[in-house]
Amino acid sequence: MLVSMTTLLGYMESYKLRMRVETLETFLKVIRLMETEMRFHALPLKQIINKYCGNMELLWQCHLLLETGKSFDEAWKSGVAAGTKGSGLKLKDKRLMEQFGAELGHTDIDGQIAHCEVTAKLLEEQIEQAREEKKKKSKLYSMLGLFCGTGVALLIC
Repeated sequence: MLVSMTTLLGYMESYKLRMRVETLETFLKVIRLMETEMRFHALPLKQIINKYCGNMELLWQCHLLLETGKSFDEAWKSGVAAGTKGSGLKLKDKRLMEQFGAELGHTDIDGQIAHCEVTAKLLEEQIEQAREEKKKKSKLYSMLGLFCGTGVALLIC
């Protein structure tokens, strides 16, 4: 039983690394979609969020809050907090997401497009770091959980 629990803990940590990469990649896709909508269709933020809210939990949470009448800034910040739970994201990842939303809608179209491009570049760097961390630590966490459980079980017996 002990071995199973520690092995499961190892797999859970490994899963968090995988989820971090997937969440950051999804967010990068969302930024690029938003940039395209701004560039070619000049859609307001609320319409863009409504259009793509099924792509990411963060956008869905933001969409729900916008429907209740909250401002975009409040909805985005709350959406990041609620929509990234269990995603394995680090604090710096969440801050980047919050900063992205905080700057949207405060400049002209060209400024917003430039903001999307800068955030996409920063996000690409974080994705690369997350992939490296996943590559280095994923198997380690899985095996560490198994071996710790086995070691403790041997000591108890």
